[in-house]
Amino acid sequence: MSRLTKRVYDARASYPDRTKSEEKSFSELNVLIKTLDTALLLLSSSEESVLLTVFNHIMEFARRQDENVLELKEHQMLDLLLDKNFFINAESTLIRRFALYLITTLMDKTDLNEFDTEKTEQILNVAYSFYLKENDDFCIEYLTYIVNMCLRDPQVAQNLLENYEFLEKFKTVFVNSENPDTVFNSIEALHRMLQVQSAEEMLVFTTQPDFPIDRIICEITNEFPEVRQAALKLLKTLLADTSDQSVFQPMNRAFFVLEQLVKAFCQDPQGSDGVEIIEALATALRSEKMTKLFFDQNLFNSTVECLKENLEILPLELRCTIISIFAETAKYPHYLSRMHNAGITHMFIDCLMENKPAPATYVLLGLNRMADYPDAVRLIVAEYEYGAMKKLLSIVQSLDVIVKTREQAAELMNHLLTVAFRDTADKLIELDIPNIMAQTLQQGLPALSIDLILSLLAIIESLTQNGEYRAVLGQNRVLTEQIAQLLMRSYAHSILVNNIFRCLCTLIDEEPVRLVLLNNYIVSSIKRALKSLSNLVKTAVTNFILQTTRFNEFIDAYIDRGILEVLMLFQKHAFCVSTWGPAIESILSKCPTMKFCIRNCLNFTDITAGKDFYVARQKFDDFRLFQEILRTDCSPIEAVLVVNFDRPEADENDLVPVPSRCLQEFALGGGDQKWCYSKRPADPNLPAYLEALNQTLAMHGLVENPDKIRRSIDFDNVAKRSKILAEAVAAVMSDNLTVLDLNSTEECSKHQVHCHLTDLRNMHHTNFIPLGMVRSGCQFERAILFKCFADQIGLPSTLQRSIDGRMLYNEVPLPVEIERDVHCDKKTLKFMPWRMLRPTHIVDLMYNVGELYPMQSRQALQYLRLY
Repeated sequence: MSRLTKRVYDARASYPDRTKSEEKSFSELNVLIKTLDTALLLLSSSEESVLLTVFNHIMEFARRQDENVLELKEHQMLDLLLDKNFFINAESTLIRRFALYLITTLMDKTDLNEFDTEKTEQILNVAYSFYLKENDDFCIEYLTYIVNMCLRDPQVAQNLLENYEFLEKFKTVFVNSENPDTVFNSIEALHRMLQVQSAEEMLVFTTQPDFPIDRIICEITNEFPEVRQAALKLLKTLLADTSDQSVFQPMNRAFFVLEQLVKAFCQDPQGSDGVEIIEALATALRSEKMTKLFFDQNLFNSTVECLKENLEILPLELRCTIISIFAETAKYPHYLSRMHNAGITHMFIDCLMENKPAPATYVLLGLNRMADYPDAVRLIVAEYEYGAMKKLLSIVQSLDVIVKTREQAAELMNHLLTVAFRDTADKLIELDIPNIMAQTLQQGLPALSIDLILSLLAIIESLTQNGEYRAVLGQNRVLTEQIAQLLMRSYAHSILVNNIFRCLCTLIDEEPVRLVLLNNYIVSSIKRALKSLSNLVKTAVTNFILQTTRFNEFIDAYIDRGILEVLMLFQKHAFCVSTWGPAIESILSKCPTMKFCIRNCLNFTDITAGKDFYVARQKFDDFRLFQEILRTDCSPIEAVLVVNFDRPEADENDLVPVPSRCLQEFALGGGDQKWCYSKRPADPNLPAYLEALNQTLAMHGLVENPDKIRRSIDFDNVAKRSKILAEAVAAVMSDNLTVLDLNSTEECSKHQVHCHLTDLRNMHHTNFIPLGMVRSGCQFERAILFKCFADQIGLPSTLQRSIDGRMLYNEVPLPVEIERDVHCDKKTLKFMPWRMLRPTHIVDLMYNVGELYPMQSRQALQYLRLY
């Protein structure tokens, strides 16, 4: 067996020709390039050495001055790099860095509004594709900046949230990065992602296990101020969610963020980001859980101690900014005692008094919340002596103060009226609050916000709880005028109209207020409110009507100036307004004339005494026709009977003389006669009839004590008094009339009554005839007189018109007793309110005078000529 040996050296028979190899190769070329266009063309080269040289030259060119960057933009450098996909596939890290550096430089000098969403989306797609495969720290830094810039477009940010692969790496890079620029741009990019999400989407996004919340909290104490401020800005957004499901739901994380914020503040209260720290901490303390940790873990004590140590060196503005923290914690009443004992109330008051023209809004908010603590209230009230209330009034009145601060000042005044009414009200009156309110309300919308106006109206309402203060406010005519003018300009805001009407209801008891309102188009405002589409406005205005029908001047205005007409005609549009019907009834109950015209009846509670009561023989389907007669016409076709017990002599102001030239053609005795007519004629007879009636009742012992009349009903004497009353009516109106039998088919001699009324019309030169002058009357005239007498002596009675309108009749209540029925016991019914009474009997005024016929009985139907 032979042994093989390996030779160390083998001789070669031939060698390569190096000369031919060098002839085939391309030797190095150096070309001098002096134009940017040529340099950009070289970016298409595949030689890394060429790309490195070109990028190096372009980068040096861009660094020299900003104009060079603009020149690169003009040469569409960004589009060129975008076409090259930012040189993602370049093997040289330096090439990728150069490309990304130039892109960030160009984007930094470019307003992204110049790009449409598609262009931004295209840049971002290349960037996150690059981001997913890149590991170089500098490239990641540049790519994070590019992503951050692209996310300024909300639509782009919304689309990026669906790229889960990118977001996963993005969070990983952020958590592990030590590059401050990468950290800064990552935080800003996260903030922009949160800003395009709804509350539910943000909750899902931030509560994912890989969301870098702990790294964000750590960056509060970063050595770079830009990173700290970015982290604080993002935290403020996250801390705004005070729900139990937020990213701060774990107790340890909630404490961690509070501890970091307090630590950052105490390290340097006057630092450049001190205000941002305070704002973030104030946002955190809006949560009750955070506030509890703040107090329980002694973070409150640490903050207060730090603040007191630096109180003298801190500028006023920063000092008052810091206490915004305590404005938030004061929202929870169980910490007020601890805060007050730590001197927080003093700090709030000092900021109020020292800031000119006004402190920040949260200072007043904090005082408003501290006012729930009694000791704090005493301290605030003690400051009245040093001008605290005057300062609040100046803030409310000043146009130079932002409206939110003015709102809080007004709210604080209203709160102080609640917790310290007498001291606060006295001080306000002393400072001439009516004029200040008038001048402030005169500013009107939009200088005043709705919330500010509502607070001012609430202050007025609080003061009017006291009659003395209400009189002072009511005497100020300018204040009432401004409220009325404000009402006319506020119909675009339902809540404002509602509160203005409610405020006016509290002032309406003062006579000057009523006069000013009627002279300042309040009727027009009421009409507009009644026709509003808002049920809140319609409810408010009908409540106002209900409150003001106590006053005759408003009743007359509602009837004469069309309010009643609107209420009647728009009832079908007010089915959701429960006070619409009561408003109508409230007006009608104070005006028996219109109620009888519209309802064709007067009930037990409808009293005809106190003012003129007009009854037309004609039945009107449209009450406005009768209203027009009362307003303008002096001679209606049918007679109108006028009832008034208080005018035995005519008022000269009511007499209307007829010019002699109008009478010469008709006068029988020549043209020197003087005729006068009146729609409010004198009636000397009715008072005399009433006096005679009272004497008759006294003879029978049936005149009751007025107090007793108001409290109870003498059912035992209702029938007796009704009979005496009916006989008195018949005695007055029986001239030239035959007494008929109830069972007969004959009727009253109506032609005799007609002739008598004609004579009266000629005597008074008008168809408005005083009832006391009527001596011949049938059911119509007698029923009116019976009702009027009954109202004068306190006898419950109704006045009803028949369906055809030709007959009137009266009803009275008598208990219908049923055995062992406690509800019909006379002792129970005796004290029943009149509004709960029900008519049971009809009064006969024509045939068997004074007889009472049970309703639906044969006699009642005969009396009504229905049988």
